[in-house]
Amino acid sequence: MKKIFHIGALTLMMTGIALSACMDDHDAPDVSNYSITKETSVGDTTISIRNLKEKYESVFTQNNAFTMIEDDEIVEGVVVANDKGGNLYQTLMLAQYDATYDVVDPARGIVLAVKSTCLYPYFAYGQMVRVNLKGLYVGCYSKLPKIGQPYYTSSNNLRLGPMLFELCKTNIYLVGKPSDYINKIKPFEIKDDSHEMFHQTSYQNYKNAPMLVTVTGKFVLGDDETILAPDELKDAGMGVDRDFKIGNTTITVRTSTQNDVSFLKMPKGTVKLTGMLSFYDGWQLQLRSVDDMEIIKE
Repeated sequence: MKKIFHIGALTLMMTGIALSACMDDHDAPDVSNYSITKETSVGDTTISIRNLKEKYESVFTQNNAFTMIEDDEIVEGVVVANDKGGNLYQTLMLAQYDATYDVVDPARGIVLAVKSTCLYPYFAYGQMVRVNLKGLYVGCYSKLPKIGQPYYTSSNNLRLGPMLFELCKTNIYLVGKPSDYINKIKPFEIKDDSHEMFHQTSYQNYKNAPMLVTVTGKFVLGDDETILAPDELKDAGMGVDRDFKIGNTTITVRTSTQNDVSFLKMPKGTVKLTGMLSFYDGWQLQLRSVDDMEIIKE
């Protein structure tokens, strides 16, 4: 019988640390002859991202709950967001590939969290990733669906964090090349606030998060001068929240400090933002890189 863990439900847990150094975008390391993932297949896919969420609905509908996968359960997805821009920490967003329509579905996503400070050279945008979940955990960090491993916070709270880096060598296999899927990735476009995601609570859950989206709107404090995430405004999570208006609806743009994205200035006018959208108390968007902000000429 599987055990479901949440805050206070576990008293003993394996911990470990795997560190990986990272260079900036201009000094991307040559990894062509170095593989950190399994060199032979982890097996055929047995479950889709959508069905994985349905199967473990009991943990995905809770905050900070997770369960260990005890059998060979193999899921795959295409990398649509990674840490190249520095704003997504130890995070890969995988989106489901729909072979029927030959597209990557931006609304069928899950986070694969890996304990490394530099993932993008190994997990490029467009790369198909196949994961054997045996020995790993699925669940939510707050309300964000994630694959990873548990850890204790500094406050001694148990949370679902990243999987150990060395487990990439046994649990993850890269399928094909990024060029096989990169042109099949199209973010879900949100041009106004008429979509049901802003009005129906039934839409605001694990089934529809994370999503890769492009939103059109304006920063509430946009003045062409103020940057997204000045260090002096960072919160306990080392990030800054900015209000962004889509029609009459406000979402949060969440940005970590001390990376290229954090120094982007908030324009006065209308902009398009692309990134990973998730739901907490409201919708939250995280940009992947500086290229994810486009100023619209009016």
